[in-house]
Amino acid sequence: MRILVIAPDTEQLRPFSKSIFDEMKNFGGAEIEMVAMNIFYLNCSYFQRRLYKLGYRADEIAYDKKIIDELEKKCAEFQPDCVLILNGTHVPTAVQKFLTRYKIIAWLWDSFRRGPCLISTVNLADEIFCFEYEDLKFLAEKGKLAHYLPLGADDKIYFPRAVERDIDISFVGLASKERLELLNKICERALQKNWNVKIGGIFYDKKHFWKKYIFRYRQEYLAKFIDNRIFSAEEVAELYCRSKICLNINTKVHRSLSPRTFEICATKSFQLMNSGQISHGLMNLETDLATFDGIEDLLEKIEYYLANDELREKIALAGYNAVIKNCTMKKSVEKLFAESEILRGLK
Repeated sequence: MRILVIAPDTEQLRPFSKSIFDEMKNFGGAEIEMVAMNIFYLNCSYFQRRLYKLGYRADEIAYDKKIIDELEKKCAEFQPDCVLILNGTHVPTAVQKFLTRYKIIAWLWDSFRRGPCLISTVNLADEIFCFEYEDLKFLAEKGKLAHYLPLGADDKIYFPRAVERDIDISFVGLASKERLELLNKICERALQKNWNVKIGGIFYDKKHFWKKYIFRYRQEYLAKFIDNRIFSAEEVAELYCRSKICLNINTKVHRSLSPRTFEICATKSFQLMNSGQISHGLMNLETDLATFDGIEDLLEKIEYYLANDELREKIALAGYNAVIKNCTMKKSVEKLFAESEILRGLK
């Protein structure tokens, strides 16, 4: 079978695409090729975006045509049996129309509740795999064949390292209302307790210098600990290995386990996650990690677990064993091939 993978061309999502592509190449009997792309609005200059907002579409049309020309050439050479779309929010509408000539599998990496942009991918796909379990009901109502398929941890990147755990608390992610509130409180307490805290991710736009000062004004304590940039997957893995407590703060829209959940555990590190997530049998959330309810509970548990090294290590080991057994990227790709009726039909 020949599978063409359409992957998101963004710095944050490329590691997931590469991990999946590498695992698929190792899966016997399949020839895999990958094409990375993004929609014009997310891949244009500031001035092009301004013109786009004013209704100017010539640049977008030229951008989409270039992608289609390159895709036509790739498909003519490779002759794919089907197309696997990863993520689902990055394929231009004109490209979607071109892809309708093929059987399409979509592996969605976000929930429909985050916005309507995934609907066009859903309408395009013949078969769908979901990051968010609760979206299965929505898809069933639309008559779409769907499966639950989380993004497992790439254990070639996320694995235990023999380094000193010299960081008390770490978090890597993007800004959200829930995260900003919790992290600012943690950092306020960190200054009082002399905790070593490391927080990474994009929390303000560095292209505009004034955003930094606005952020400092609004998040007085968090601003003292933040490293405002995108971390590579390897940097994130090492940060987890150096951390006594790895925070996992999920946004309210997600109830299923995020890739971060598996990645932290895959490094054999202790995880403290907000309650309300559902594991769907993948992990035991009472033994494989610890959870918190609200800011006061979080602060109390940080102090408790920082003072209990052996308990942290015991929980981290349980989480590691669960992820290696059930939640690696290899396991996710195996499930994709096992449950996809399209892929099974190509054997």
